[in-house]
Amino acid sequence: MDIGLPKGTSDKEFLRAVSTSLPSILRSFRPDLVLYDAGVDPHKDDLLGHFELTDEGLYRREMLVMDTCLAMGIPVAGVVGGGYDDVARLGARHSILHAAANELWSDYRLSR
Repeated sequence: MDIGLPKGTSDKEFLRAVSTSLPSILRSFRPDLVLYDAGVDPHKDDLLGHFELTDEGLYRREMLVMDTCLAMGIPVAGVVGGGYDDVARLGARHSILHAAANELWSDYRLSR
């Protein structure tokens, strides 16, 4: 899914676009699995990105995407990607996906 959004898009605008588009796309496409590339280049401090997402915005995005898939009974596999910054800051942003997945793992009582 690729949604055209203007430079400077904030957490609120970004999340609204995803929450508006994702469920209908999933309903119409009906995938067996979603492969989610959780790129962090939309972060406000990214050297090449043009959006203004915060760490909280990235976390809410990860929760939104994975929760929407799981609530519809669609397995989701998330991978980290993108991002151009100091490696420590980039690693912290990438770990947001894992924190969100861990929370949903517990919420949905997923097991091995």
